[in-house]
Amino acid sequence: MPRLGSTLLSLALVGVITLAAYTDPWLLGVAVLLVQVLVAAAPGIRDASHASIPSPRVVPVVVASLVATVLTLEPDLLSGASGTSPGVVGASSTGMLSGILPAVAAAVFVALLAQMLRRDGRTHLVQSVGYAVMLSAVAALAAGWVGAVQSIDGPEVVAVAAAGVAGGLLAWALPIDRWVCLSLATLAGAGAGAAVAASVESSMTVYFGLIVGPAVALAAVLGQVVGRSIARGRTHASASWGFPGAMAVAFAGPIVYIGGQLLTMPNL
Repeated sequence: MPRLGSTLLSLALVGVITLAAYTDPWLLGVAVLLVQVLVAAAPGIRDASHASIPSPRVVPVVVASLVATVLTLEPDLLSGASGTSPGVVGASSTGMLSGILPAVAAAVFVALLAQMLRRDGRTHLVQSVGYAVMLSAVAALAAGWVGAVQSIDGPEVVAVAAAGVAGGLLAWALPIDRWVCLSLATLAGAGAGAAVAASVESSMTVYFGLIVGPAVALAAVLGQVVGRSIARGRTHASASWGFPGAMAVAFAGPIVYIGGQLLTMPNL
């Protein structure tokens, strides 16, 4: 049941992202922020004795999410004050994931600051900081959905990727052997992506769906597996299916962005 719940949540999230992609980039940014907030609601980690490890993570993840999403929407914010920009060498063009490194850097700073405020002896310091930074990096990568919509045929790219994610996760939810499921997820992602690529009005061909569809499907499956592994044994909805569902969408983000860049290649 948790796998089905997280799958349905992922489908709802990519559906909202697709609708937002056809509406307004900033609305898409809000939809992606929803995914990132669900990542921030990750369950805590435990040590070998199953004792909870204090890990302040919500604020670092939210900071990384805001920085990554806003800078992906407005990369010119990195240009600096007038007269200080290095020109074309340091220029950022719309659609580039120029916000990921600043987002992770900000998350590391905030995570270390949060550790300084701990009053419990700062036990398991490395694990605590590492977990917060890992979640922040994953949340920042979700901004790839925003970067993709700014590429050639951006909304259509998002639609193809969303179909691939949906097809892959639905196949992965089948109660059969996991290796068989993985093969079916790959095929379902390719089929769904190709079907959407062939039906939308854009410059892309069916081959684009056959490439991007299975790639995002596998990324989404990996994200769900990682999320479910972290949330194993938790019964709260936000941990048992909310977090894995968001992780699946976040993991697909950079693949979607790369897919958008593939449209610059001929015959795709």
